Amino acid sequence: MKMLSKIFMMLLAALLFCGSAVCFAATTQVDALIEKLVEKNILDRQEAIKLKGEIAEDEKIIRDEGLKQSLPSWVREMKLKGDLRLRYQYEKKKGSNTNAGNTVERDRARIRFRLGAETKVNDQTRVLFGLATGGTDPRSTNQTLENSFELKDIRLDYAYAEYAPFAWAAFLGGRMKNPLWEPGDLLWDTDINPEGLAAKLTGKVNDRLETYLNTGAFILDENAAASDPWIYALQPGLKWKLSDSVSSNLAIAYYGGGQVKGAILDHSAGSNTNNGRRGLLYGLSAVSPSVELTVKDPLRFMGLGLPYASFFGEYAHNLPSADSGYLGGLKLGYEKVANKGQWQLRYFYTMLATNAWLDIFPDSDRYGGRTGIRGNEILFTYGLGKNWSLDLDYYRTDLTTTHADTAAKTENLFQADLNFKF
Repeated sequence: MKMLSKIFMMLLAALLFCGSAVCFAATTQVDALIEKLVEKNILDRQEAIKLKGEIAEDEKIIRDEGLKQSLPSWVREMKLKGDLRLRYQYEKKKGSNTNAGNTVERDRARIRFRLGAETKVNDQTRVLFGLATGGTDPRSTNQTLENSFELKDIRLDYAYAEYAPFAWAAFLGGRMKNPLWEPGDLLWDTDINPEGLAAKLTGKVNDRLETYLNTGAFILDENAAASDPWIYALQPGLKWKLSDSVSSNLAIAYYGGGQVKGAILDHSAGSNTNNGRRGLLYGLSAVSPSVELTVKDPLRFMGLGLPYASFFGEYAHNLPSADSGYLGGLKLGYEKVANKGQWQLRYFYTMLATNAWLDIFPDSDRYGGRTGIRGNEILFTYGLGKNWSLDLDYYRTDLTTTHADTAAKTENLFQADLNFKF
């Protein structure tokens, strides 16, 4: 056995110091040498087969490691992730002016593909970027299957740098993932990636209490002949672990803006009140508290196996218009659905008055992202296997005010999704 180990080490050493073309010749010579050792009865046939296999395996490791080391560090340390979603969507509006007051129904097949990457610039800095299907609408990365197999667009979904000089501080710049925490989607569609600057600060008080501060300044548009409209946000909060199974997250956000009043903003849902010249009648100065309470294994005392429950709510009040909005909901099942058999049920009730918030931001699946609405949403997710799931999502949304472009009062929207994550 010692002789076999010595032979193995000698042969492996010979392969360590050769280029790819030379290595092929060297490997052939090593095989010939092993055969000679068998002929001399130094090795038997089984030992020869085992030795060849070990040398081939180690040679592959050496080649792969050599290739890896030859790449730039930012490539070696890059992390990729992505997802693909296949969707069937049915929507029904009652009393739409677009069809002389009759009910309008629509069926659509849609896809979404996203690919994201993260790479390390240095020990304090990283760059994150992502591509996604979709058009120019910031609230949608969907592509409808239509127009005789027409090619689909891929666009820059986000691209930003994050500098973290300390463990408790991170500064972001670019087109970024939303740095603000929201338990639901009363104010922000989850597809929106704000553009500008942001900071995220955290402070650990003790093992059960952590404070944080999220803040950002975001550009809404660029005007060559006037000042640019923009908004800013300041959101202090705390995470409080009440026990081993119960925790909470509480925050209050303030939103302000510059040159928002009178602005004509792209991708508006057309529901905010205008000033008669298409510009916004009201500015933005809104307060929005949010809270979430989570409980692990909440029905343990009854002998029932519910792994997770969450109860949450948020409120928003815009001071210039005196309009308000709120969302309340719950989440039952598994905290995240990642494997076969796991499930999650979510319910939301939402009310958002006409001028409580800018109509360029809310969830586009809730009556096209309008304000002046109230409605219910129920979403069920079931894990079909590792990293792929089935989502069934239903919205019923009513208008609380009549808008000029539609007299429809109710929209029903159903979505069935297959999600694949990698």
